[in-house]
Amino acid sequence: MSNKGQTLLELVVVISVVVIVVGALVFATIASIRNASFAQNQLQATKLAQEGLEKVRSLRDRDGPLDYAIDPSTRTTKFSDLWGITFTCPNNCYFFLTVESGKDKLVGGTSISFEHIEPNFKRQFQIEEEGANPAAQKKVTVKVLWTDFAGEHSSKLTTILRNPNL
Repeated sequence: MSNKGQTLLELVVVISVVVIVVGALVFATIASIRNASFAQNQLQATKLAQEGLEKVRSLRDRDGPLDYAIDPSTRTTKFSDLWGITFTCPNNCYFFLTVESGKDKLVGGTSISFEHIEPNFKRQFQIEEEGANPAAQKKVTVKVLWTDFAGEHSSKLTTILRNPNL
């Protein structure tokens, strides 16, 4: 009896098993790398959203510079002016941060604008009415978008800002 055919069959089975195992390991490794990349981007987006909320709080606290206009009659240049405006979303509540003369400045109006930060992240601020008295508090939402291999993703944080003068 000859064992040559049986040895060839065993070799084909072993190679097939090795190819399946290596393929599974490669697939698992690629999936792990993608998940780690997504988690890292999500963490960075959340950090950028938190940073944005802190900048808006800082602008409120120091009555920082602002450029907002729905029309020429509603042009504002400082944060405290926002307490007197009733925002009607989605038309006029979007803002973005810019830096002028080394200071953060909040810019808004009727268009949905984004601040481009880092290579693949962009940030947007939305200010809305909160509660019965618009002059008492505003709801601020910061949304950070990024795009990766799986498409567009976002991280969103919201806070309520109270008017420090009331």
